[in-house]
This record gives sequence, C-alpha cells and structure tokens, in this order.
Amino acid sequence: MQARGVGQTSLDRIARRAEVTRGAIYWHFADKQALLEAMINRTNLPLRDLRQCLSVHIPGNEPLRLLREMMLHGLERLSNDAQHRRVCHIVLHRCEMTAQGHSAETLLSAMFEDARSVLRALCGEISAQGLLREPLTPDCATDVIMAFMCGNYECVLRHPDIYGTARNWPLMLDALLSGLFDTSKLPEERAASDGDRPRFTPASLDKGPDTNH
Repeated sequence: MQARGVGQTSLDRIARRAEVTRGAIYWHFADKQALLEAMINRTNLPLRDLRQCLSVHIPGNEPLRLLREMMLHGLERLSNDAQHRRVCHIVLHRCEMTAQGHSAETLLSAMFEDARSVLRALCGEISAQGLLREPLTPDCATDVIMAFMCGNYECVLRHPDIYGTARNWPLMLDALLSGLFDTSKLPEERAASDGDRPRFTPASLDKGPDTNH
C-alpha cells in the first residue's frame, strides 16, 4: 500500500507479499477496507486513553503539564515509531479518492473529532485555572494545538528529506505552549524528567508503560 497506493494494492498482492494464501487473508479480513481499518486501529492511540494513562503519572490537578506530556508523546512517537509513520503515510497520502470517497474518511473524521474533544476539555481546564493568555479562548487554543500537531505530522510524512524527525520537540512545544498559556507555573522538574517519561503504544494500554521506545 505504501509503494503502490491503496487503490492499486490487491489482496492477492498482499497475500503474496506476506507469503500466505488469499484464503488466509480473507479468514481475518472481509475485504481490503476491513484490512485498512484494522491497520489504522492497530496503530491508533486515542487521546482519551493516553490522557488516562498519563494521569496516573501526573499527580494533582495539572492539566497544562498533562497537555504537554500528551503532545510530546505524540511527537516523539512520530519520530521513533517507524510503523506508526508508515501507517499514517498510507492513510493520509496513499488512499486515493474514489467515487465512494476516501477509503478511511469516516474513521479519520471520528479520530479527529475525538482528539479535538479531549484537547478542548484540557484547554478548558487550563483556562479555569487562569493560565490561558487573554484574549484567547479554549476553542482558539485547541485549534492552534491541532494545527501544530497536524502540521508537524504532514511535514514529516510528506517531506521526510526536508523535515526530518530528529528535532528538539520539547523546545518547539514549549515555545508554542508559552504563547498560549502562562507556563511559569509548570513544575521546574519537568524539563529534567523528559527522558524518564512513561511511553505508551496501543498494545501497551492495558499493560502499563512501554519501555522499548
């Protein structure tokens, strides 16, 4: 799918590449659409699940610190998880438009709305603590954050030779957040603990932190 595009990739070709029979593919997936959706679900890490997991490691009512950790987790996963990048590239850039629309549009729209809902709730909590810079609103801050994350994913996936993954994500992220919120009240030890943060993958949500990334 990455090399040829979703539309030009048949289940027969997938079976040959995987060195299994076509029947074995159909045993697990009703059609190519089901395979594509399973591939997305395998790498998707819903923000509300990530929030719940990270909340265990961030005591007290610190939505701003939680927001930073969630965003940094996503950016570092973009840098360090090659499978995640491949799936994102296929879904965003290798799914051709057909008469029926985009192959993954419904699933992507649901994921986008879910992510925005979680970020909007966090921005609302940060605003309630008086940390949102005036005259910004929680909705405005949410839109800026969504644009920042989506923009970085788009640049890394579409232009990897120009926009590589080896970046100082904490520095870039802190520059963004300091423009939206009063970050002076973030705990001083957060910068020193960047290398010790818990890491999660979709498969590890029920197991705890993933220490292999």
